[in-house]
Amino acid sequence: MNFDWLFSRPIAHRGLHDARFPENSLPAFENAIEHNYNIEMDTQVTKDGVVVVFHDANLKRVCGVDRNLKDCTLEELKTYRLLGTEYTIPTMREFLDAVDGRTGILCEIKGTNPFNHTIERETIKAIEGYEGNIVLQSFNFEAVKYAKKHCSLPVGELCTWASLDGKKARWFPTNFMGKMWICKITHPDFIAYDVKAVDRTLSPNKYILKWAKKLPVLFWTVNSEEKIEDAQKYANNIIFENLDLELVEAAVGTFNPLPAAE
Repeated sequence: MNFDWLFSRPIAHRGLHDARFPENSLPAFENAIEHNYNIEMDTQVTKDGVVVVFHDANLKRVCGVDRNLKDCTLEELKTYRLLGTEYTIPTMREFLDAVDGRTGILCEIKGTNPFNHTIERETIKAIEGYEGNIVLQSFNFEAVKYAKKHCSLPVGELCTWASLDGKKARWFPTNFMGKMWICKITHPDFIAYDVKAVDRTLSPNKYILKWAKKLPVLFWTVNSEEKIEDAQKYANNIIFENLDLELVEAAVGTFNPLPAAE
């Protein structure tokens, strides 16, 4: 299973978005393609079973409407605009047709319910027949297990190890992910890890150092020169946003080599 392309170019978080092009919008994805970056994006499922590209469970932050996405039909979603622009929430089919194999895709399966496989099942269906480079990832350990069982794509485990208030770098409820014990359950093909957990003010992260010998590692979400430098100590590539593109380009080729295949 070769997915070295995922580590050859930086990955634009929710597309290469800015004040003109909202996150997870078709123009943000086109902007990433034009700059030759891989794309990270998110999938959810509407009330009427359509896979769409959107991050939050609720529409309020991005669309200004206090509605949960899962309670909306696609027709309703298409009446809302992303961050006050003219752009709407794309379907997975619209997204894949727009990318059309021109860059690699890191697809995050959203949802937190380990007993409901709707999002991962419908996402896998939506990408059947797509001929471009694509991998899946999720925080949801059951989504990772389901995807590995029901498709042949590489599947990654998303891990975080930071407090919700951002003040304590190692917060007890996330130890299971931070220490990557979860990977012993999901057996992922790669790890995507929170860059805040390797901040320079912390002691070296021995758990990442251990797992990086076995599996490729991405770091998210890198949004400063300092975080690039922190990631370079551990990662094979970065998922970035809100960065000067000169810094992004300067970082290409400076990350760790991929671990040898077992």
